[in-house]
Parts: sequence; structure tokens; C-alpha cells
Amino acid sequence: MFNKKIGIITPWFGRFAGGAELQARGVARELNKRGVPARVFTTCSVSPYDSWWHDHYEPGVYDVEGIETHRFATGKVREPYEAVIRKITRGQNLSAAEQNDFFDYGINSSELVQAVADYVNDSYELIALPYFHGLIHSVVNQYPGKISLIPCFHDEPQFYWPATERLLANSKHIFFNSIEEKELAIRNYGRRLGRSVVESVVTGEGVELPHSNGEPKTLTLPDRYFVYAGRKERGKNVHLLGEWFVEYAAKYPGDAKLVFIGGGDQSLVPAGNRCLDLGFVSETDKLDVLKHSQGVINLSEKESFSLVIMEGWLCGVPSVVSAQCAVTRGHVSRCNGGLFVSNKDEFCEALKYLEDHDSVRQSMALNGQQYLAREFSFDAVLARYLSVLAADERW
Repeated sequence: MFNKKIGIITPWFGRFAGGAELQARGVARELNKRGVPARVFTTCSVSPYDSWWHDHYEPGVYDVEGIETHRFATGKVREPYEAVIRKITRGQNLSAAEQNDFFDYGINSSELVQAVADYVNDSYELIALPYFHGLIHSVVNQYPGKISLIPCFHDEPQFYWPATERLLANSKHIFFNSIEEKELAIRNYGRRLGRSVVESVVTGEGVELPHSNGEPKTLTLPDRYFVYAGRKERGKNVHLLGEWFVEYAAKYPGDAKLVFIGGGDQSLVPAGNRCLDLGFVSETDKLDVLKHSQGVINLSEKESFSLVIMEGWLCGVPSVVSAQCAVTRGHVSRCNGGLFVSNKDEFCEALKYLEDHDSVRQSMALNGQQYLAREFSFDAVLARYLSVLAADERW
């Protein structure tokens, strides 16, 4: 029996639906359903695409889809962070002080950090995510050994900074989203940090189709198409996806198109009638778009889990992922739920193969569904969290 309450700390919560926020929302919602009280601590900033230093919401307590949500004012000093971003953009090396500025003056809230002191006690377990934002460093480092971490690591420069090692060292427990994410952490920090990393748990992320909130809209969709769902940005290799699909369309002049859903940089969507950008759509519409596609494409090399390929499997379609992303390649390989590609030629052949083999597409999707039911049901994932946290109560 788990007798504590759970507090989840994350920079944004509400309108924005990035991977870490969706994970925080799913954990809080499903814990509450199972009788484990969970609340969220977050900032008054509205999303990563809006000013991190502007309070869109008033500080206070909100109800977000049935989850008790405590909002705190953000820090208002931004120039040190923007100076660091300018150097990163120019490809310049950062000093140790500038690396610290990246975390100290990004999205942060001293008020939230101070308020958490009231919850660092025997009645609460606190979990923070993701590692990439300064708020998480500030709160974990303020209460060393008291707050657990879901890092959501990617293989990127910030992962190797001394601040990340300090964050891991100060975390109470570390919960990884994938085997590959844990292996990355062990390769780089296992020797120095020892058991706290090596013996940490791979919880995974709970995945299920959300309950329908109505009938999908009548969207004008192509007869045959692949889909990219998520933020349109270069960091997700969306520019590469566009370039490769243009090549595919030229090589195989059929009628299959590429549909984009989600926000971000619209200029990354290639011109022409083989690509269609639907922008933001509702969850119901997103799942409808996935269900009728030939497959979900995610060429991002920076993933700690990749919820969208999981949603594709639940909707009955396979995945095409980057061979350079250990996490998505690992998922696809373990369940034979799709194809992974290393270059433009492999990409074109993968899409053509899926177009031409309906039964293979269906079989891959079924493999993915069985993998999810076995590894990533909310019951399985939350049991992994609670088994670690409950062990503390026994000591």
C-alpha cells in the first residue's frame, strides 16, 4: 500500500502539449484515478513558444483536467540566457559560468522552488521533469536527495555539461523512459555516480488512446498518406523529412502524400501538392489522421521515448524512424513495429515497401500494440514508479 501523495514539478502545464508535459499529465491523472493523490507544480508561463519570462497566468491554484495545479511566477531576468543562446547559435564554446546561466536564467521560478519546501516531508514524494530546463535544476539542487528526476535525456551538448552531473547526483531517484536513455546515462555518468545511475529504474511511459471528446471533424485528407505529428522544427529533423519526401515523390510519382499535424515552423513544409500541413488539430482529429495513414514518420534523433510512434501503433499503423536515434530504433527493433532508415535512399525504399504491402503494415502495427500492452500500460508503468517510492517507506 502506497501511503504518500505525489507532487510533479514541470515548467509548463495546461495548454502546451509537449512530451514532458504529456508525461506529467498522464502520471498525475492516472495516479489520481488509482487513489494516489497527485498534484502539479508549474510556472505561470503558457508554453515554450511564448515568453518564458512573462506570466500568462496569475499565480495560484488551478484545476487542469481534474489535476490540482499550483502556478508560480517566473523569473524575469532574461538577458544572461539570451546571451548564451546567441553564442550557441554562432557555434561558440561556453564557459562554465555561461552554462550555468543557461539553466539559471531560462524558464525558472524562485517562488516555486521556495514553496516546494513545504512538501519536502514524509507525506510527499516529489518528481521533477525534464532535465533540460533550469527550473528542474534549481529545485532538485535546492533539496539534494529529496526530489526524484525523470530526465528525458537526449544525446545533446547540455547532457554532457557539469550541471547535468550535479543534477543526477542530487536526485533522490532517477526514472528513465527507455533502456537506451539509461544506457546513455551509464556510459557517461555511471563510473562517477555509481549505483544511483546504474541501479536506477526504466519505468517507460504510460500509453493509451485518450477517450474520445467527440466525433472527428471532416478533414480533407488524401486517399493515401504518411503522417508527421509533432512540432515542426529543425531539431526534430523535419527539414530532413521534407527533403527526403520530395525525393520520394519524384522517384515514385504515385498519389501518396505527407501530412503534417502540429505547430512550429511552417516554412519546413515543402511546397507542392504532395505535402499538406493541417497545423494544430484536436486529439480526436489527430488520432483519426493517424488511423487512416500508411504510417507515422519520426526522423528525430533526440528522443527519450517518442509517444507519437506509440500512438501510431495503437491506431493500427507502423512507424518509420531514424536509425541514428537509439531510442526509437530500439522500440521498433524490439517489437518489429516498423522500419528504421539511415539515409534518403533507405527512406524512399521504406515508404514504397509499406505502400505496397498492406498485410505487412497491419502485422507491424499489431506487433507494436502487443509491445505496448506488455511494457507500457499505465498499470505497468505506475507500478514501477510506486515500487521504488514505496521502498523508501519501508526503511
